Amino acid sequence: MKTQRVRLDDIAKRAGVSKMSVSLALRNDGSVSQEMRRRIHELAQEMGFVPNKIARGLTSGKTYTIAAMVGGAMHDDYHNRFLKGATDCAIERGYTLTIGLTEGDSELERKMLSSFQQMMVDGYLVFHSVDVEAYRSLQQQGVPFVLYTKYFDNLDCDYVVCDDVLGGSMMTHHFIGCGHERIAFVYDKGLKNSSEVKNRIIGYKQALAAAGIPIDESLLLPYSYSFERDNFAAANPELVQCLGGKDRPTAIFVCNDVVASAFYIAIKRMGFRIPEDISIGGYEGVYLGNILDPSLTTVSSPIERMGRDACNLLLDRIEKKLPDEGPIHIQLEPMLTIRNSTNRR
Repeated sequence: MKTQRVRLDDIAKRAGVSKMSVSLALRNDGSVSQEMRRRIHELAQEMGFVPNKIARGLTSGKTYTIAAMVGGAMHDDYHNRFLKGATDCAIERGYTLTIGLTEGDSELERKMLSSFQQMMVDGYLVFHSVDVEAYRSLQQQGVPFVLYTKYFDNLDCDYVVCDDVLGGSMMTHHFIGCGHERIAFVYDKGLKNSSEVKNRIIGYKQALAAAGIPIDESLLLPYSYSFERDNFAAANPELVQCLGGKDRPTAIFVCNDVVASAFYIAIKRMGFRIPEDISIGGYEGVYLGNILDPSLTTVSSPIERMGRDACNLLLDRIEKKLPDEGPIHIQLEPMLTIRNSTNRR
């Protein structure tokens, strides 16, 4: 037998008050006495009442739904951990989090944003592609959003990121402390202009300068990464030439752990041993680095906390709990995690 949904009227009859009083009590409105609020909440729980967010939204003008625009792959653990932090936060604060997977496709991202706008979502957590205009438009409309992991250089808005300048410096100082001076930085070609990679390079250069090591721009190497066996040399002539030279780097800082995992395969096929011939460091601290052979030294980002902080910031914007004094920028401190892919010269 199908059980009927408990309504506000049902609680009102049990409590001997009006439907409006029940509604106000469940919203913890101060116009209802504390004792009455306590009694209504107890009755609602006892009767199995589930709030109707659609009806609630018709009154408040909110849907209590936020969307995460995920422009990266879900298979590398990074976004999974971010979304774990964000989802926990959303649930605690009475919101539902839905996800839009765009895989870095700007056109798909625009279409999804349009669909979510029609659904009247209250705001967005954003790992963007490169389409700043879509978010400039949201900002002009007054729609709240918070960028995570990376930001736009030409749009000042709320964001929560890792302190990637500090992280880049941490890894480079680790290599220097191990006696390395020929230290390369390898970045995914597709991320060259992304804020997180640019900031990691700034940290890398700052650490070299602080140690009195000349900055060699030829050691900033683009990498078209793939797990295919025969693709590496043809797609990466600069990298192959650098690794094949007499003055090759003895340490390589790879822009993130997923790219580092593909790089492991490529240089092992070239006959190099890790770390005996080349020390390798990554960034982000996803689980993949711990299962590589050898395990990957990395800069670990506080990914789950980033999700929670970004969600809290977004919900505070939606609920107008923040002073209107311009965008908020949060940078979280990373941690160096030393494993077996780096050693002393």
